[in-house]
Amino acid sequence: MRRRLPPLNALRAFEAAARLSSFTKAAEELSVTQGAISRQVRGLEDHFGTDLFRRGHRSVELTSAGSRLLPALSAAFDQIMVAAERVKERPGEIKFKSVPTIAVRWLVPQILRFQAERPDIQVRLTTSWWHVDFAREDFDAGIMVFETREDRPNADLLMVERMAPVCAPALLEGPRPLRKPEDLAHHRLLHAVPDHRDWRIWLTRNAVDGVDAESGEDFDFLDATLQAAVQGYGVAMGDLMLIDEDLKAGRLVMPFDRPPTEIGAYYLVYPDGRALSPQLEAFRDWLHAAAAVGRTSMDDEAPA
Repeated sequence: MRRRLPPLNALRAFEAAARLSSFTKAAEELSVTQGAISRQVRGLEDHFGTDLFRRGHRSVELTSAGSRLLPALSAAFDQIMVAAERVKERPGEIKFKSVPTIAVRWLVPQILRFQAERPDIQVRLTTSWWHVDFAREDFDAGIMVFETREDRPNADLLMVERMAPVCAPALLEGPRPLRKPEDLAHHRLLHAVPDHRDWRIWLTRNAVDGVDAESGEDFDFLDATLQAAVQGYGVAMGDLMLIDEDLKAGRLVMPFDRPPTEIGAYYLVYPDGRALSPQLEAFRDWLHAAAAVGRTSMDDEAPA
């Protein structure tokens, strides 16, 4: 049976305009003029014999017909994008996405060690604060951080965030020495996550008054945050598993005699309903083994 599809360029223009709620933004995304988007959409409306948008002075709004068309069309374009990416795949390649907090200090060294052992498998890493969305992105696996530990579908627990304030040894002395948590009010808080949740949780659970978790300075990556702490710029929240070498070397110290606070957990996640490739199985086993070694090391060093 011959397929009688509407004009594909017009469908693409409509989907972008509907998803972005703007002809102007659709034109920017597709690198065409706003007039071209408008003409394509008008042609599609002529094809269907009904309006797809209600046009205002500075806005557009989907009609009921447009609302029926958009979900299936967006899903179809997503599938085309995924299929196109898979055509470009190289054998033995793993496409992996991770939150930045764990990437530089733990994940990248593990990837390098893994690929030294398995040069036939290449891991292509993307980092982003936006968690991997397997429905819209073409990744084989990823690492996500959740606020609680619990059983999750298509997810393996890798490690738990055990966080504590850390700083340069010099901040323990001077005119404003760090002796108790309330002294943080006189020092700059350094943030490695944009929502400041690690500081908020630690201050709340330790019943610290007079310290504003929203104050201080933000950094894009944990490594930059910790480097600022090493240089005495302020106090950072450090995941003890990720800063073990800094603590052993004395570059960072924990100024307060408080136990670390469990703030979140890192999970290795996979797409639902997709069988894991042998390459990904091997990489998953490697990450689990590396995480287990880190947990054992921390348990051995914990005070009795």
